[in-house]
Parts: sequence; structure tokens; C-alpha cells
Amino acid sequence: MNFHKITDTSSTEFEEAIRIYVESFPENERRPVAAIKEMIKMDRSRLMVGKRENKIVLMSLLYPIKGTPFLLVDYLATAKEYRSTGMGRAFLRRILNGIDDIRTNFIIIEIENPYLDEDETKTKRLKFYKSIGMKELRGVRYVLPPFQGTEPVELILMLFSRESADHLAGKVLRGVVVQLFGELYNRFEGDEFLTLTLGSIPDSVRLI
Repeated sequence: MNFHKITDTSSTEFEEAIRIYVESFPENERRPVAAIKEMIKMDRSRLMVGKRENKIVLMSLLYPIKGTPFLLVDYLATAKEYRSTGMGRAFLRRILNGIDDIRTNFIIIEIENPYLDEDETKTKRLKFYKSIGMKELRGVRYVLPPFQGTEPVELILMLFSRESADHLAGKVLRGVVVQLFGELYNRFEGDEFLTLTLGSIPDSVRLI
């Protein structure tokens, strides 16, 4: 499968990627398409796609966290008919090997908290990411402000690392979270969702 970056937000490829995005994420988790276009235009975010047989079958928005060795995979989705075929795994490995000028030691992914209910899809997603070597940041409540509507979403964070580690310094994670909330959600010190998230981060975060 071929992976490449899309910069033309008026292209057919962009529209195909957005179709997969809309099909894969609930409305309150989706960043408005207009905001995605603006972030791509300003080079704040990278839209990557995977093609098979000349068809877009995977999309991902990547957000390099400036001044850190961390990269946020803001969204990652595969077309329904191509799920469970190893594409997500291949894409994450490709990121660690380097895409364009992106070089990273740590990949962060946000997923819906599978411990709040008995949703099998959420549990499968957690197991998938663990199966490709990602680790859960145990006990960290990542409360995502709503993009559309009024309901926040409680997520957990997953970490993919070049290094073999079983802990992450809480101070490092807090800095990354503060930066993400400010740059992506326009939420700053005193914000209720940021305060909830920071309050759940211990001095040493266990990776499991």
C-alpha cells in the first residue's frame, strides 16, 4: 500500500479521505471539516492517506507537537471494507520509520475509554492498538472537549515508543497535554476539561 500526504483540500482524494473520516467517528469527536482544511492550509496538521488499487482506503491526521519528540495521531481510520487487514498496523510502523520530514520517538493516540461501558467496539480498538505494540497510559482520564454539540468524550491515551519503557514522567505528559489543549482545542489554564485531565496524571504514569 502507498502512503502519501494530501495538501490540496479541493481534490477528489481529500473528499474521499473525509468520507472515511465522517463514517468512522461520531459527530462530537469530529473536528469540523472547515477547521481541518484550515489546519492543512497553515501546515499545522498533515493529512495522510493510504491507497490500494488506486483507491483511498485509509486516512489519518497527524499533529507533530512542536518542541517535543511526540506526534499525535489525531485521527486514524480505514474504509469499512478494508478493516482488519493490517493497514493501520502498517501505517503506524511507517510513521516510526519516518514520513517526509516527520521524525518522532513517541506516537500518541486518543481512543474512547473502553472501561466506561461494555461497548465491544471500544474494547476491540484497545486490543488492536496493544497488539501492535502500543501501551495504555494507565489511569489517565483524557476528557476531550466537544467539537460539535455539548457532550465531552472521555478518552484514554495510548503510546507507541521506539524505546522499551514501563513508565512515563508525569511532568512530561502534563506539558504535552497543556500544549495539545491550547493548540488544538483553544483551552487553557482554568478550563474544566484540562483541569480534569491534568488532575488524573500521576508523577509517574504506568505504561501497560
